[in-house]
Amino acid sequence: MNRSRHHVPLAVAIAVALFALSPVPAARAADRSVQVSLLGGVQALNKSDTALPESFVNVPATLALGYSLDRTWAVEGEFSWLIPVSQKVDLGTLGTVDRKTPDMLLYQANVVAKLPLESAAWSPYLEAGAGGLTLMSNDDPDRLPALAKSQSVFAINFGAGASYAVNTHWGLRADYREYVAFPADDTPGFSTNGKADALWMERGALGLTWQF
Repeated sequence: MNRSRHHVPLAVAIAVALFALSPVPAARAADRSVQVSLLGGVQALNKSDTALPESFVNVPATLALGYSLDRTWAVEGEFSWLIPVSQKVDLGTLGTVDRKTPDMLLYQANVVAKLPLESAAWSPYLEAGAGGLTLMSNDDPDRLPALAKSQSVFAINFGAGASYAVNTHWGLRADYREYVAFPADDTPGFSTNGKADALWMERGALGLTWQF
């Protein structure tokens, strides 16, 4: 009897914890129309024969605004500032030197396919869209490529992620995305002998979401 009495507070505590993590907040959050996300992480720029002799790693700061059409479909616009990080680059006859890319602005309009789970606060999703990438002008000697003028190119993205509803307003979000930018064959700094390779970039990001 005494042992069972000691279990009562523990059972109450477990019940309270389960109630706090119940699917009710998730269901309410999923019904909310507007989501604002702030994300940060790592973005890799792959080596390109016509532009980048090495792979680079930048830091993305992303703001996303989404609108849920229903429990399955949503649209989202995102804007990212890719903050360059200096690294060692092998430039052949020039040897190994410190270089970093120009600052970049990435802006995309996306369609989101969500998979709402009735029994959990988790909501996986697939996302894809198109927009542009702007490489800001900077001809400092430590930039690669050095650009006298800003260059804007067409870009697409596709990927997947998951959100977790902490309560009816706040959530956590994890996102993986592949971006592909397509410089024109005459884009300064990104073309060689009249040819420009596509720029492939992978981004992993974590962040917070506010829903209302």
